[in-house]
Amino acid sequence: MFMAAFVFLGTTLVAAQETTGGLQGTVTDPSGAVISGADVTVTSPALLGEKSLTTGASGYYRFANLPPGTYTITASARGFQTVKRENVTIEVGHLPTLNIGLRVGSSSTVVEVSAEAPLVDVTTTTNQTNLTNNDLNAVPHGLSYQTVIQYAPMARNEPLAGGSAGVTGNSGGSLPGSSGNGLSVGFQIGGAADSENSYLVEGQDTENISGGASQANVPFEFIQEVQVKTSGIQAEHGGALGGVVNVVMQKGSNAWHGSLFTTYNSDVLTGTAPGVSSNGQSGLRYDPTFTATAANPEPDSQQYDPKKDSFHMVQPGFTVGGPVLRNRLWFFLGFAPEYDSVFRKVNFAPATLPGNSALGLQDFTRDQQTYFTTLRLDATLTQKIRVFGSWLNQYQRASGVSLPARDPIAQESGLLNLSVNTPLTQFSHGLGYSNPNATYNVGGDITITPHIVSTTRYGYFFNNYHDFGWPTQGVDLSFQNSGEGAVDNTGAILPAGLQLPAGATTAPFNPNFTEVNASKHYQFNQGFAFFKGGWWGTHNFKVGYQYNRLTNVIDQHGNLPFVFVFPGGGAGGASYTPSTTFGNANCATLAAGAGAGNCAGQFGFVEVQDFATVLKTPSGKVAPAIDNNHALYVQDSWTVGHGLTLDLGVRVEKENLPAPSGIGISTIRTINFGWADKVEPRLGAAWGSANGKFKVFGSYGVVNDVMKLLLAQTSFGAQGFETCAYPLGPDSSGTFSPSDMSFVFGQPGRACPTGVSNVGATFAGGVTPPSLMANGVGLIENLNFRPEEPIVPGLKPYRQHEAVFGVDYELFKNVALEARYDRRRLDHVIEDASLSDPAHFEIYNVVNPGEGVNATIDGYANFLTSIGDAFGPGTAAFNSPADFGTCPSCPPNPKAVRSYDGVELRVTKGLSSNWGGMFSYTYSRLRGNYAGLTTTDQTDGGITGRNSPDTTRSFDEPFYYFGANGRSNNGPLPTDRPNAFKGYGYFTLPWWSKTNKTTFGLFQAAYSGSPVSSSTDVGLAIPSSIFPFPIESLYPFGRGKFANITGTTGNLTFGTPFARRTPWYTQTDFNVSHAIKVNRNNEAQTLSFSAEFT
Repeated sequence: MFMAAFVFLGTTLVAAQETTGGLQGTVTDPSGAVISGADVTVTSPALLGEKSLTTGASGYYRFANLPPGTYTITASARGFQTVKRENVTIEVGHLPTLNIGLRVGSSSTVVEVSAEAPLVDVTTTTNQTNLTNNDLNAVPHGLSYQTVIQYAPMARNEPLAGGSAGVTGNSGGSLPGSSGNGLSVGFQIGGAADSENSYLVEGQDTENISGGASQANVPFEFIQEVQVKTSGIQAEHGGALGGVVNVVMQKGSNAWHGSLFTTYNSDVLTGTAPGVSSNGQSGLRYDPTFTATAANPEPDSQQYDPKKDSFHMVQPGFTVGGPVLRNRLWFFLGFAPEYDSVFRKVNFAPATLPGNSALGLQDFTRDQQTYFTTLRLDATLTQKIRVFGSWLNQYQRASGVSLPARDPIAQESGLLNLSVNTPLTQFSHGLGYSNPNATYNVGGDITITPHIVSTTRYGYFFNNYHDFGWPTQGVDLSFQNSGEGAVDNTGAILPAGLQLPAGATTAPFNPNFTEVNASKHYQFNQGFAFFKGGWWGTHNFKVGYQYNRLTNVIDQHGNLPFVFVFPGGGAGGASYTPSTTFGNANCATLAAGAGAGNCAGQFGFVEVQDFATVLKTPSGKVAPAIDNNHALYVQDSWTVGHGLTLDLGVRVEKENLPAPSGIGISTIRTINFGWADKVEPRLGAAWGSANGKFKVFGSYGVVNDVMKLLLAQTSFGAQGFETCAYPLGPDSSGTFSPSDMSFVFGQPGRACPTGVSNVGATFAGGVTPPSLMANGVGLIENLNFRPEEPIVPGLKPYRQHEAVFGVDYELFKNVALEARYDRRRLDHVIEDASLSDPAHFEIYNVVNPGEGVNATIDGYANFLTSIGDAFGPGTAAFNSPADFGTCPSCPPNPKAVRSYDGVELRVTKGLSSNWGGMFSYTYSRLRGNYAGLTTTDQTDGGITGRNSPDTTRSFDEPFYYFGANGRSNNGPLPTDRPNAFKGYGYFTLPWWSKTNKTTFGLFQAAYSGSPVSSSTDVGLAIPSSIFPFPIESLYPFGRGKFANITGTTGNLTFGTPFARRTPWYTQTDFNVSHAIKVNRNNEAQTLSFSAEFT
């Protein structure tokens, strides 16, 4: 990919804001004795006003809540010269130790010293990567901050962890629990899943509250710093089993500054249009021309990509910041609209749908606009009280979102584009969506005393997706069989209205039509920091309370009643297969009256199907999904003496995830964790040398996941999957018309209501039409495919523990070496687990796999049997009739296992002599039977990157978690990459009397391949004339084991299983930028051009 940008900068000032860093140290005299009563002051262009304090008896000083930037520290005391240390850089989350020695003399004498902050924080145990404004301006990256997460050594972009459901992937138009993050990759940190990271903007959580993926984009022009914290996380942070990614926004200053910029990209500069679905006809497939033989029964796999789209993207914008009142009130404003357009040509000439072949070549366009806007105000009310407010908006609107599939390439001209047999109105440019997305933050810092600081934050993240333009009157008929030339069950030719090809539809249809999907994340933090010296050392206490509230209201269903049509009769004609006693009886009646003994009407049969997620009661009252999480924490960083610091902390949480009120079974057991259920010790120790260049450290911590809302949206009755089957015959005029299908929505979003097998669909006028009656039978049966999922007694929180040991050493000035070992283990996992009832398929509860009632197959079967019909209307009790059987010899069910061990080596070069960078090598092992809250196993329906917290397929059937040998299916997980090399660097070359400068930036990554495992399906597959593929499969030889197959007549010979991996994954990104000073009298005014190559 090649991307170009143009920028005009008003100044080169860098500024930042909360989240913040700090600074600490000791003031001493020439003999090394501490000085009490010394005055210490910090100032910075990034700090509104100044901060001052007086040292106590220990001579210790500490400043908290310092915005990242470059600082000057001034120290003075009676009888000593004043020392001013300049150019000290403070980064987010860093706490450098800067000891200050004063010389005897007059305080009016000022000694100025240039003192860069040490690269080694000798008192901390946190592992983090900070990309400052200088870094971000120089290194290659995409349009939003997520593209630099992989710069952290323990973080990786994993293709198996990414995915989307069309252009709305990870938006409110995605199907809860069955979609990805909308990107081609997911972000894995320390072996944890994409959905197990925290993605913060200004400290505010911005994850999708259903799936956990990042849901707020931020242009780099708005960003001051990006921090990726990967281990050693203190008690004030919760919910991140992987890492914490925090975006720090720019803010104002006493100097006016700003920029004008434009970024451009197009298909001429890159490959496939980003984020555009080809509607299922691209990607991995079986060879469609393959003919099976006894010696070669398995078709070859192929990677297929249809014709390329044209597209262009342009993003102009500006930023401006400065003082409203100098030293009292600052502002920063940014605006960066992004305009994306995709152009697609499709040839309808091959169509067999009447009228479509005459359409010929058609042009289609998808247009998407995203309006990024940010505003921040910072104010100093008094010297001790500072407040701020910020707003980030990314309103998005798109039209033409329903594009036809791309045409086949010339070599595949015999392949039919199924979209050509769809009405042209399905691809109207008026079909689209609107998606407001905003983050609000307000807060204040109060210095109560020089040693006590109060920090208050309130945040609100809001997202409200809805579709527009789709018709909401009528029905959509989808032909599953071809009616062309077919006869009915009397031998007569079908009516013209049923003479349509397989795959034909009759109306624009969106199965995920979303009337509203409003998500809100409220976040409140109140913390106090207390700094005290003299209690057997120096103490830095933090205590606080945090409250997170997640709410969601969703109304998502087909825009029209969706009707599968199975036309045709006679021998081998359409015949419905029943699944209930009620259906069996009706099929017997229909078969007796049909000429060929089919369970059908004269013309065949139909099924009206609803897959809906609706948080409304049957009366239409809104019933939101809600999660409340309270947390208390206390942490003490205790510097005992001789360079030893102990981090002693604990965090406790209380969480409640109830069922939405008025929906489903009122007595269903849900999530309710008390204070004693979620206890998280956070312990650490660090010893640093006196010269501040060497540190050894270790830490131990427990993290409990903060529940997502997916269980409340889907498992407790709000998500329905129903099918009502009817015979299809002549209407009152003896023929057929689409208007005969008079289905309408009754229950919110459902034409086939949730109910028992004899509850019929809803029709206009309340009467079943004649065309859906045969031999006195209307409804054949109602099937409920989405049973509710109660919580088992004694459920434990989703929990992980971690231990880290490391060494940091400053090799040379501005060059540091870091080495660490990171060990992570899952303790408990929350997942829905089922056993497949022979008569009723899968019956679920939400469990800790391998624990409690799920410890054995027999024990779980007995538990499911004991709760009877507790899974919602129309779902039978498990093991009724009693035909499941027993397995006393079966081994215990395995617990969920994910074990990560990693050794990381990192060399960091701070910016000096016009260059800086970082190089790292990580050796790791990621093993187990469970990938986490984001699916990377391809046995999960063939879908990877599915963000389905607590409801993946990992424990839905025993063949997922047992191997063929009857043991736990442990092994290398799909994203295990033992060797990972990565690095970035940049160099600035000034020239032509320093009025020009050219900067070169490089990012390079090389990772071991991921494991390849032989898999086989278990007979459940999605049929397709083009791309049939299994949706359930297993690893017959275990994870990470592959066996070659040799075909001979009547036999398959398997070779010895061996470890196999994909080739090494490499990524190279390069950018070059050139800046020209446009005003010799103002060095801050520059004109810049940049280009990025990927």
